[in-house]
Amino acid sequence: MRTKNIIPEFTKDEQDYIKEHANFMEEELLFFELRNKQYTYEYCAMEMGMCVSAVKKVSKKTISKIMRVIRHMDI
Repeated sequence: MRTKNIIPEFTKDEQDYIKEHANFMEEELLFFELRNKQYTYEYCAMEMGMCVSAVKKVSKKTISKIMRVIRHMDI
């Protein structure tokens, strides 16, 4: 099954809130920042010094943490 390569479009305030509350590990934070700059998984892999499949694993962890934060946001 092919995963979608969707790039998030968070505002600066949303990015800051997520970073503050998601408790990202170092590689998750780097991935989050790169993806918010509209970089592809392939570029992220190159910048992070890992293969694309490893970046996809980091992506899953990162998305899980983001979703947890979003569910608890004050709207």
